[in-house]
Amino acid sequence: MNTLREKKGEEPVEKKAPKAKAKVPTFFIGILNGSFLTKEHVLGNMSFILWCAGLMLTYIAYGYYTERTVRDLQTIDAEVKELKSEYHSERWALELEEQQSNLATEVQPLGLVESTVRPQQLEVDEDLLETPPKN
Repeated sequence: MNTLREKKGEEPVEKKAPKAKAKVPTFFIGILNGSFLTKEHVLGNMSFILWCAGLMLTYIAYGYYTERTVRDLQTIDAEVKELKSEYHSERWALELEEQQSNLATEVQPLGLVESTVRPQQLEVDEDLLETPPKN
């Protein structure tokens, strides 16, 4: 503050700081028309800026790749579930056809009948068995 003005009884004059609002539109205008790229601090860091832009493009590409991979996995998962259910239904149908009662009715027109005699186990003495000749 000025001490001479205080002695005379005058009120001190305060300097008003320039408003920041005036700089904000010029900053955005500089970005929109590209004039900020000609400034020396931007030109000095151009390699870093290009590296950051390349990194951003890599992240974007990786995001698209990941989304496509997830979509493919979901498609394959749906196909696997469908094939699994088809396998189970075909297996169930085959088991029904292989049942003894179903087989007996299917081979009856061919003249084959189901045996009603129980099978018998044959016992042979080991002494009577011949060993095959060795070549």
